[in-house]
Amino acid sequence: MLRWTVFALVSAGITAFVALLLINGMNDIFHGVGAVGWGLAVVVLLRLTALSIAGLGWRRIMGARPLKPAATYIGLRLLRESINCLLPVGQVGGDMIGGRLLARFGVPQARAAASILVDLLLQASTQGLFALIGLAVLWQLEGDSPLLRKIGSGLIIAVPALGGFFIAQRLGLFALVDRALREVARRRGGEGGIEAIDLQGALSGLYADPRSLVMAGCIHFLGWLLGTFEIFVVLHQLGKHPSLGEAMVLESLGQAVRSAAFAVPGALGVQEGGYILLGALFALSPRDALVVSLVKRLPDLVIGIPGLLIWQGMEAGFLRRRGILTEPRSKGAVDV
Repeated sequence: MLRWTVFALVSAGITAFVALLLINGMNDIFHGVGAVGWGLAVVVLLRLTALSIAGLGWRRIMGARPLKPAATYIGLRLLRESINCLLPVGQVGGDMIGGRLLARFGVPQARAAASILVDLLLQASTQGLFALIGLAVLWQLEGDSPLLRKIGSGLIIAVPALGGFFIAQRLGLFALVDRALREVARRRGGEGGIEAIDLQGALSGLYADPRSLVMAGCIHFLGWLLGTFEIFVVLHQLGKHPSLGEAMVLESLGQAVRSAAFAVPGALGVQEGGYILLGALFALSPRDALVVSLVKRLPDLVIGIPGLLIWQGMEAGFLRRRGILTEPRSKGAVDV
């Protein structure tokens, strides 16, 4: 059932994506992407910088004992993004894999898993703050409107979900996960790769250092802000003259739309429709809005494809070390 659901969502996303390109003139849109010129490289560099900042935010959650150098967290953060952007994993599968890889690099499993849960909460919270600021800027620029109220209502709906996630972490509900894992491990007698971990204890340890969490949140917020310059560069290269406020509105609310469409792999079609809707607020044509969306997708591919290949190479290396995957025999080799 899940497989067919994913297939249906992928199909719907691709159909909407292609339809929007065809309706608005695919050739003109790709010509517009080409017109961005050197701005394409700048957008990729800005995204790399933003993801590196997010990796530093993840590391800061660990407090005074990050256990691994910054390069480890930055590299794994890039892999997390690669998996989330290019695979149908609901935009969180990459984060779970990132936590598992961090544990394989020597960070205690419970601490690695807890850091992912806290990192996800901080990312979502700072993104929500970024969206609220974008909404306030939009109100200042355009005044009240039905669209403004709808976006505001959507953001308000997300608050209880974030609050519930935080409460679950702080009130010890993940102790139930620990208990379930211990029971499974007991029944399997330690077989099957199931390990009992003190996830709730690790979460409590991270929350015992609020200064580190505040610093991590500030770092994440800086990463969200950096995306504003992606929009600014693209529109500038298209001959537009946006203010930073307008670019912030497009980036913050565009990212909110993309996150809301987490069930659709890559938010295909949804992101494009969101930029068309938001771009209309600033007299941006559907063609230019789609150019912005496609250029914003470029880093997903430039960073994501090598990231997936590196991830698969890492997984193969882990399997070889465990003796599960063996090197292919050379031609003509014989057993002795």
